[in-house]
Amino acid sequence: MRKFLKSLLIVAIIISLIPYKANAQTMGELESELQKYIDQANANKDAINKTEEEIKQTNNEIEQIKQEMKDLQAEIVKLNEEIKQYNEEIKQKSLETEELFRYLQVSQGENIYLEYAFGAETITDLIYRMAIVDQMTEYNNQVMDELEQMIEANKKREKEIDEIKVQLSNKQKDLESKLITLGNKKQSLVVGGASIDEQIKIYQGIVDGYRKQGCKSNDVIGVTCAKGSSGAFRRPVSVGYITSEFGWRWGSFHRAVDISNGDPYNTKIYPVANGTITSIYNDIYGALILIITHYDAVSRQYYSSLYAHMSSYAPNLYVGKYVTTDDYIGYMGMTGYASGPHLHLEIAPCRIYQDSNCGTWDDYLNYIRDQADYHGYGGPRQLINFPSGLYNAWYSR
Repeated sequence: MRKFLKSLLIVAIIISLIPYKANAQTMGELESELQKYIDQANANKDAINKTEEEIKQTNNEIEQIKQEMKDLQAEIVKLNEEIKQYNEEIKQKSLETEELFRYLQVSQGENIYLEYAFGAETITDLIYRMAIVDQMTEYNNQVMDELEQMIEANKKREKEIDEIKVQLSNKQKDLESKLITLGNKKQSLVVGGASIDEQIKIYQGIVDGYRKQGCKSNDVIGVTCAKGSSGAFRRPVSVGYITSEFGWRWGSFHRAVDISNGDPYNTKIYPVANGTITSIYNDIYGALILIITHYDAVSRQYYSSLYAHMSSYAPNLYVGKYVTTDDYIGYMGMTGYASGPHLHLEIAPCRIYQDSNCGTWDDYLNYIRDQADYHGYGGPRQLINFPSGLYNAWYSR
């Protein structure tokens, strides 16, 4: 028994000497996540290029059909002109035949056909003269028959063209429908690609930030490199005091702590923790908003910090930029819906506009209220060491 307890104690000591990494993330895992989004972006671009090629090919087919329809219409016009011309020729030949018979049979009340035939001096001449009359009549009849055949052939071709036009018209409709589908597909890919590009910016910023802190692929973030940097939340201003608390007030839920001081317009605002800028925009009231995503590699927890009402942004800020707690992001102000100059600071245990529970603004509002009401989330005070109570000042970050 003593031997067993001694062995158990040795195992316990060995385990205690092993660095705790249960929740920690390696730099390589972050790099793999970044590469995953890069691969998705490349695949998305390939899909967009393929779709654009299909759209181009479909447009070419539609233009080809339009040209075929135009050529067929021109052929129909030509056929109708030929039919009109043939009818005129038939009419002319018919008149010539009538005139021939009229001339041969009746002339000044005399039957000159017989006069012409019997005026022959020899039998040979008689036969010749009678043959001439028959040949002329037969020739005219033959010409009219040929013209009528050509008219029928033209009408048949016109009917065939009409059928071809119907087929081409249906094919054109199918292609135009395909074009709409391809257009919607491209739009979806473009929108999806923008989302993927946003993720690349975010992860690239996180990876670059840890690389600047000396992290290598095999390092465990927060354990063997960047020790404590991810979870070290600091005050956003060097001098200030809280004027309004996080939580329910005046019948509504306040998601932030409001911070001010005696010289607000000259007060620089800093990130509460190292992280990546994920949004820069004006809200519907005109307030200058900036959102930073922070990653605590030890707990593997994402946070978002939101800064509102700033009078101006710091220069060279952009979505995807990695910032540290020493990089100022703007000046305190009262842009938007504000009764006085202050910093409206929100901190959420999620990624605003990214995670499913905070993917939309309404989702985010509901999530923060739920976390506060049912899970004990205390807002910025839970992560940052502020003096207790209102208007109790601090003089360092």
